Amino acid sequence: FHVGSQQRDIGQWDESIAQCKYLFEAVKEQGIKLKMINMGGGFPGKYKNPAYDLPVYTKEITRFLNEDFPEGLPEIIIEPGRSIVADAGVIVSEIVLISKTSYLSPYKWVYLDIGKFSGLIETLDESIKYPIYIEKSGTVSEVILAGPTCDSQDILYEHFKYKFPVKIKDGDKVYIFTTGAYTQAYSSICFNGFPPLKMIIIE
Repeated sequence: FHVGSQQRDIGQWDESIAQCKYLFEAVKEQGIKLKMINMGGGFPGKYKNPAYDLPVYTKEITRFLNEDFPEGLPEIIIEPGRSIVADAGVIVSEIVLISKTSYLSPYKWVYLDIGKFSGLIETLDESIKYPIYIEKSGTVSEVILAGPTCDSQDILYEHFKYKFPVKIKDGDKVYIFTTGAYTQAYSSICFNGFPPLKMIIIE
């Protein structure tokens, strides 16, 4: 089964394991003996939305399995997913433009040199909120973050507001943390003429 990428609700594993037990018993009546459960979907990474520590998930999943399969566990395969790689990546971005769409708008639009189409597609519907850091201090204000392309969908965060220092300027570096999972794979090749996300491995 697949509980859904970046699934933080432990109860989803409980429900899925119970459904597996039902299937095991249903096909057993037809003379078929299932031997294995593959628990996909992975464990969640730690972004701005909190997630439990990995031992909490493993402890509860073990309890769910023992409750549903008291006579003995089938072979279990667990896909750890983004939990083991998310923290391994940091995207070093740069501000390319700061503007306001209207004099009446209280928010600045901050455009980065990376967007939805260059690796940050999981900002779609603002579902993943990455930890973001900028090397500036001082008074802060809420901003809207967008990518560099002309596509109207290339808005990273409009409803959830990040706070950036008021004194930011074009060329300032913006560090996007916990980007080791999927960003490289999601990066398009030359969409709008932009090169794919470059990866540097530091040992």
